[in-house]
Amino acid sequence: MCNELTAHTAAVNDFLAADPDEMVLKSGAAYSDDGNHIIISYYAQKHFVSLASGEVTTADNRQVSYNDATLILQYLKQCSGLPPRNRWLSFLELPQGIHHHVPFIKSACEPIRDAFGSGLDLFLQQTVKLGGKPIDMGDAAALIPAFPKLPLAAVLWEGDDEFPARATILFDSIAPYQLTTAALWVLGCELAKKLVSQPLPTTS
Repeated sequence: MCNELTAHTAAVNDFLAADPDEMVLKSGAAYSDDGNHIIISYYAQKHFVSLASGEVTTADNRQVSYNDATLILQYLKQCSGLPPRNRWLSFLELPQGIHHHVPFIKSACEPIRDAFGSGLDLFLQQTVKLGGKPIDMGDAAALIPAFPKLPLAAVLWEGDDEFPARATILFDSIAPYQLTTAALWVLGCELAKKLVSQPLPTTS
């Protein structure tokens, strides 16, 4: 929690010191009608960022977790304005990604594998809730817009008698120009968390 608080405080300070017009222009965000907030889409949900305090809330005025708030503030501050390139990188291929590759696999990829390794249809249903659209990779995959100019791809291979199930999260090659590798690590972990924690469909 201390690390989350420290990162969040730094992100708030950086956001408040930045030029709002530049952040909106580069990030794909917009101003609220009253001009007091920046509105940004994060995993297909509108979030409101106060220009006065840096507080991040949902459209129904709920506060969000420190991780989500920090990522939103960091993206607004750091986004280069460049569009996605539609070329995918593994976490290992990100700058200094080798240093956190194994923890990323355990914290982001394995939870997706464990939850959906034998349920491709359910996996795709869950990605839709985060704005996902199917793409042709693995046995099932979806392009998921984490932010307007930062898509991720969640890819799943179904297990069988010979090979275990496998999952991975890929980053558009523009990602290092939108967030640091440390922030992208958290972004991937949050994707896994949101996919796995979404309410599952009920069966009759």
